[in-house]
Amino acid sequence: MSMTSIPNKTIRFIDSEYRELFCIPDGANINIIYPPEDGRGTVTSPCKYLDEMHVRVGGNDFHCCEFASRMKAIGARYEPETQLRGVKIIPYAVDDEKYFDLRSDEGKIRIGHLAGDFGNQGDRFHANFYTNEKRSDKITTDFQAELHSAVYTFRKSILKDRAAMIAFCHAHPEAKLLEDSHFAQYGFKITTDEHQYFVYCHVPECARDARFTIYVYSST
Repeated sequence: MSMTSIPNKTIRFIDSEYRELFCIPDGANINIIYPPEDGRGTVTSPCKYLDEMHVRVGGNDFHCCEFASRMKAIGARYEPETQLRGVKIIPYAVDDEKYFDLRSDEGKIRIGHLAGDFGNQGDRFHANFYTNEKRSDKITTDFQAELHSAVYTFRKSILKDRAAMIAFCHAHPEAKLLEDSHFAQYGFKITTDEHQYFVYCHVPECARDARFTIYVYSST
């Protein structure tokens, strides 16, 4: 996930097939979950951004591909230490429809939006975050950390891959925003103490063109 419009450095973690798994801010931690036979259990490691392709995990420096390959070789999993807890992805409410439109932020402060797709293979995650220039003051360190956590929440279910998004939408017909003969649009959201994240899913007749947008609003 590219965060080129966000000032702080972003660390990107992938799997051994070069699929993006999640991103964290520079200085955040990951949990490494070792297999039972390893004996180490779950280890929390601080991470430091070195450059776009290199990261320091604990006291060791890795190319992001090297780290993914090593974890696969020993059967270990890894995930962000900081995650949103107790939040649910729910269909949008009737009064929320206007928040799936960049032209409207009535009643809320739109910080920006993240737009992406799943690549030609359908199992990738390509996305860019675009800041609302009028609200750049909202791009704080805390916001960036929560944004990554919110995206990870979506990634674990509705935005896991193209097939997962389409299946999630079809399982929630009440979330349909619009439908014509060529595509359907669905809307979902998650709410935290400070923000709301509205995910718009574009499900076209040709599944390869499926894409998504996450609109991010501040409640204050």
